[in-house]
Amino acid sequence: MKFCTNCGAQLEAEDKFCTSCGTAVAANTASATTETPENKINVDKEAVNERVQQTKQYAQNYWNWVKTSIQKPFETQNDAHPFYGMTTFILFSIIGALFVVIPGGQIFGKFSETTSHYGVNTESIMDNPFTIGMFFKLLVVIAIIYALYIVIGYLVEKLLSTEDSETSIIEYTNKFAHFINYTLIFSVVALVITIFSTQTIINNLSEGRTDLGSLNLVVGLLALASLGFSTGFLATFFDKNVKYKIDRIYVVVIAQLVVSLVIYILVRYMIVPNAESYATGLFGSVFSTFDNLF
Repeated sequence: MKFCTNCGAQLEAEDKFCTSCGTAVAANTASATTETPENKINVDKEAVNERVQQTKQYAQNYWNWVKTSIQKPFETQNDAHPFYGMTTFILFSIIGALFVVIPGGQIFGKFSETTSHYGVNTESIMDNPFTIGMFFKLLVVIAIIYALYIVIGYLVEKLLSTEDSETSIIEYTNKFAHFINYTLIFSVVALVITIFSTQTIINNLSEGRTDLGSLNLVVGLLALASLGFSTGFLATFFDKNVKYKIDRIYVVVIAQLVVSLVIYILVRYMIVPNAESYATGLFGSVFSTFDNLF
């Protein structure tokens, strides 16, 4: 069964012309055949362009939100996009993973270069552990830790706050991120310094020099970022009315204790065993390399 592409009338299989409008069936079919791919391509291009524009707009609006939060961290915006807070924590997770993978890769590269001078091919004994695979594993672990802070903080706030001051978990995430966005500056600067100074530090240590000035700066920046993160987490409880006869300070203490306990359990019984197993295999390969050297 076929239809006229001009007027939509139903046609018989043997019809060469539309019985309703007289349009040639073959011409209509050919026209439809030739126009459909072009139309499909145009639609696809329009859809892609629209997504690109939406992404650009989101990035621009997010950046404006971050700048506002840096200028006035405690003045949160209730009309912020629901994904802004999540974006901030994803960025923190990416930065945290890069802090391990990039310097680790540089150290492994220097180690391989050193052993090659003694006729040992390190990569034939052990693979570079600081790969994209490790990056994503670290990204997931760090994101889980941030998620624990968000979920526990939200639950404590929900349990102890009065009904008129309750918020959704999305609103809590945005508020939390708004309080700590300024620490992105410390984290990014520390990461950039680490990337460009790791090779110099490795060379200094290999030559017996202990000039670690840039490393001390990185530690200081990370300490500021950590302090800002903790302060931001605690500050999320200070703008709520508590429904029980308990001071806000004790609400903060309860939240911090719960988070610390959960993270301890996660690290002690999940992360550490896997890390020990991974480290055993890694150092076993390193010792094999030294055995070949001597």
